[in-house]
Amino acid sequence: MRISIRQRLTLWYAAALLAGLAVFASALWICLEERLMAGVDARLRQRVQGLETALGADAEIRDRAQLQQELGEFVREVPDGSVVQLRDAAGVLLPTAKQPELPRPAPGQAGPFTERIGGRQLRVATARLKSAGSEYEAQVAVSLDDILGVMQDFRHLLLLLIPGVLIVSCLGGYWLSSRALRPVDEITSVARSIGVQNLSQRVAVPQTGDELQRMAQAWNDVLERLDIAVKRIRQFTSDASHELRTPLALIRATAELALRRERDPEGYRASLRQIESEAEHMTALTESLLTLARADADGLGMTMQATDLNELIHSVVQQNATLANEKGVALRAEAGAVPAHAAADATGIRRILLILVDNALKHTPAGGTVTISTAACDAGVMLTVEDSGEGIAAAALPHIFERFYRADAARGSGSGFGLGLSIAQAIAQAHGSAITASSISGHGARFALSLKS
Repeated sequence: MRISIRQRLTLWYAAALLAGLAVFASALWICLEERLMAGVDARLRQRVQGLETALGADAEIRDRAQLQQELGEFVREVPDGSVVQLRDAAGVLLPTAKQPELPRPAPGQAGPFTERIGGRQLRVATARLKSAGSEYEAQVAVSLDDILGVMQDFRHLLLLLIPGVLIVSCLGGYWLSSRALRPVDEITSVARSIGVQNLSQRVAVPQTGDELQRMAQAWNDVLERLDIAVKRIRQFTSDASHELRTPLALIRATAELALRRERDPEGYRASLRQIESEAEHMTALTESLLTLARADADGLGMTMQATDLNELIHSVVQQNATLANEKGVALRAEAGAVPAHAAADATGIRRILLILVDNALKHTPAGGTVTISTAACDAGVMLTVEDSGEGIAAAALPHIFERFYRADAARGSGSGFGLGLSIAQAIAQAHGSAITASSISGHGARFALSLKS
């Protein structure tokens, strides 16, 4: 059977309280018993001293009969009915009227001891004393009935009070735990009422400065991240649908026009070429979407190995040289004086560079320059793609890596969907890094990526 947190808290509190009360009661019991016994032992010492005074002060006591008479008088004067007896050096007991015989102490036993005699518990003290030149063993005993009565009353009091205190404390603990956990129930209720349609709702944060406040804040942080993620998914779905709808509409319209009436072979070929172009457009978009979906799901599966970045940038420059010449843009590579090796996925880094170079060539007018460079940095190697083009507007700069973001002054993607820079950033993040962009509108842009050696 599962029990709630408040019930578990109450049980733990009851167990801890019971253990504490048991220790407290035991300590009280021991202390009280020791104090009462100490009082009895003090009375016994007083009786022994009184006996020694009574028998030793009278120098006229000469024989056994006189000593026995003095002992009887001393016993009659004791108000609490203590048992008093004497033994001579030979161990012979001097009898006294109607008093039980006390047991002799065990060998080596010096202090008072407790014995049960005639159904009563007696505390017995033994001492050596001299009277009229003879040595005697004196024993004095007092009854423990009063002490046992006090201890019994104390035991009954504990047996009555401890369960009562425990019950009252458990009820109070259950009430306190319920009161303390009430905000948790409220947070749970609000959390259950939040769905995809109302992720903007937040949990009320109690200003208590304790764990409940931190838990509520953590819930709100989770909801904030979920809200942002769902909005991104919705925006992503909307943008993807919009991007796919246009080429699909063109393909359908072209096919319908081609089938509406008989055409010559060249007309059909023109229609098919347009359909092929739009299909390629859709294929490129689909591949970009799949790349981003893999990045969001379980990563891009990068294989990290030692990569010569200087060789890589020369290869990218060579691959884009024809396009740069057509646009009248100078594309060059600037390798550092020392070899630039980094632990990276060569295919992924190449794709980043291709996206950034294609983007730079699109936004750099004829006569401009696009430079790919490597340089040593604290983290390892810094890869940089810099152009002298139109730059990026300050308002657009924070958004250029967002999916489907396109603005005239901002850098779109190589494929024209607004996904290129998002893909490049996802690949950079798979390398444990990130692409940073800096620009002044009208004065070019600079994209940098640091890789560990």
